[in-house]
Amino acid sequence: MIGNFGVEHASAYFLENKGCEVVCVTVDRRLLANLLKDAELPAPKGARHPVFLGKLRSRVLYACALDMAQELPRRDLGHTIVVEGLALRMVVEAVRAWPRSRVTPCEVDLTPRLPRRDFVRAYEFMRWCRKDEFRLKNLCGFLGSSEERFARLFHAATNASPAHFYNRMLLERGRELLRDRRLSVKEVGYLLGFKTSSHFAAAFGKHFGSTPVEYRNGCSHIPADLADLA
Repeated sequence: MIGNFGVEHASAYFLENKGCEVVCVTVDRRLLANLLKDAELPAPKGARHPVFLGKLRSRVLYACALDMAQELPRRDLGHTIVVEGLALRMVVEAVRAWPRSRVTPCEVDLTPRLPRRDFVRAYEFMRWCRKDEFRLKNLCGFLGSSEERFARLFHAATNASPAHFYNRMLLERGRELLRDRRLSVKEVGYLLGFKTSSHFAAAFGKHFGSTPVEYRNGCSHIPADLADLA
C-alpha cells in the first residue's frame, strides 16, 4: 500500500478472497524526489506533490512484502539492514512499474497530523475502553505522547477532539448493543461504562435525537451519522 503524502488514502487488498496483512512503507521526501527525478516524473515542490493513483500488481512487491513481514518479528542479526533494503526495493519497484498516466501532481495538505500508527493504536484503545475508565492521560501514556501534542494532531487528523471522537464511538457501539434484545437498556449502559441508565439515555438522546427505548422499538428514524474520521 502506498500512502500518498498529504492525501487521505485507503485501499483494500485481497488475496484469493481472503484478507491479508498490509505493509506500509514511509520514505524520506528527499529520497523520493531523487527517484522521481531519475524516472522523469514530477518532483515534490512546495504543496505540490506527485500522487500515485490506482493500484499496482507486482510479484516483486508481493515477494518483498512477504519477506519483510517474516523478517520483522524475528529480529535476527542485521534485521534492520535487511528490512531497510526490502523497503527501498519496494519503493524503487513501485516507481519503476507504476503507469505514468496514473502519476499526477496534486496540492497536498502539509498540516502536521497524527501518524497513522498512533491513530490506529488510539482507535483500538478507545474501542475497548469503558466510559468510566477513559482518561486522556491514560491514552497518551499508552501512546507515549504528551496530551497537548496528541490532542492537537488528533484534531488535525479527524476534525474532532479525542473526547468527542470517543463519545461518538461509544454511543455508536451502544446503538449496536441495543439491537440485541436480550440486553436491557440498563445492561447496555453498564457495559459501556455509564454510571446510571439515565446518564446513558441522556447522552444517547442528545447525540441521536431519540431515547434508547425509542430506538429499540423502531419509533424513530436515527441517521447513521458517525462520519469516517480516520
